[in-house]
Amino acid sequence: MTNTVVGQAVASTTTDYRCAAIALWASAGAYVHDAYTRLLPLFPELPPQLPIVIGITAYGHCSGLTRCDWRHGPRITIASNEFRQCRKVDDVMAHEMLHAALALAGKDTAHNSDDWYSAITRLSPAVLHRTIEVRRGADRKSVRVKRDDGSSVVRKVANPDAVPHRLVAGWPMSFRPHGYDYGPSIDCPTY
Repeated sequence: MTNTVVGQAVASTTTDYRCAAIALWASAGAYVHDAYTRLLPLFPELPPQLPIVIGITAYGHCSGLTRCDWRHGPRITIASNEFRQCRKVDDVMAHEMLHAALALAGKDTAHNSDDWYSAITRLSPAVLHRTIEVRRGADRKSVRVKRDDGSSVVRKVANPDAVPHRLVAGWPMSFRPHGYDYGPSIDCPTY
């Protein structure tokens, strides 16, 4: 909090990311911060608020992006086109909040890490309303293949019984059923 003397009165200002987001993105700014607040009980590592930016994400094709290396802590960016369906915003926020929570807990934030796999197994009942069991590396299995000369070599092949890593990396959106109702759109001004 900073205090600024204005004439005889002292004006007090604080950083309120939700108010800033509403000023910039109207109802979309309010919705994304409200989604953060709704999901916050699932992520005890996270602070009561984080800066959340709405705009074009890296390379123009990401739904969201979390920068964990900012000196003030994690910052989430969500693509403005995700507001075409409000529950998609909720899923992107859950995904990005997981990155931020893992970072603040000092864990590996990568989609292919044991920490990521463990977290989505733990969080899926609350986020997806169903249990999913995933294990890092289970989508590939080792098999022995005979060569023409009679020797053999071990090769990794796809395991059709395991959850593919591409689904794990896209959690929770990638686990939604085909035709899932992501809800109505929210007007989101872009710049």
